[in-house]
Amino acid sequence: MVNLQIIGAGYGRTGTKSLRDALNYLGYSTHHMENVILDPEQVPEIFENAYKHPDQPVDWERAYQGYNAAVDWPTSAFFDRLYPLCPNAKVILTIRDPDDWFNSVSKTIHEWPGVDSKWPQQVLRARKMARTVVRDGELGGEGLVERREELIQKFVNHIEHIKKVVKPENLLIMELGDGWEKLCKFLGKPIPQIPYPHSNKRDNFPQLLHNIRIQLTFKIN
Repeated sequence: MVNLQIIGAGYGRTGTKSLRDALNYLGYSTHHMENVILDPEQVPEIFENAYKHPDQPVDWERAYQGYNAAVDWPTSAFFDRLYPLCPNAKVILTIRDPDDWFNSVSKTIHEWPGVDSKWPQQVLRARKMARTVVRDGELGGEGLVERREELIQKFVNHIEHIKKVVKPENLLIMELGDGWEKLCKFLGKPIPQIPYPHSNKRDNFPQLLHNIRIQLTFKIN
């Protein structure tokens, strides 16, 4: 049985990596797309198959093995399936200006630059999953720029949906710029004496992938 104490409902590019790092600092073990890439125990195909075959059973316990919190894609794509399994979970909805969100998505996660067959298999498996769940699934495939208004409306609709289905006392809405005080009050945690993380800036995305490749190559060798 999946046992997520925290479910991040926000789409990617809404500060989810910063939130992941913040939650980890507070003592959680937090799942994020980067973890699917770096954690050799992760099975990307679980998420891929769950998206392609929504009526089939999913081993969510195996999917989140070793984690008690989850943010970013692929998790947010499965929110409506995960939340009923963890009705007491705290839900954190990260949001930002819809136009800024679209601009960030269109320049980063719509495709992973520089990834080819020479990359470690875990990266290639994760990218295949991300293409199914995120690029071709949540973002609808090619022609992203031409579908700008459609995707922005989907982003807005998702936010309103989460607000409707989650019990108010279990929901925290975090905007870019919010920090420790809001998060720690919601979770009942003391405020750390360090700055709130600011990770995965748009302009740093290619460098992030490069660093991931180095980390995985080092682990393999």
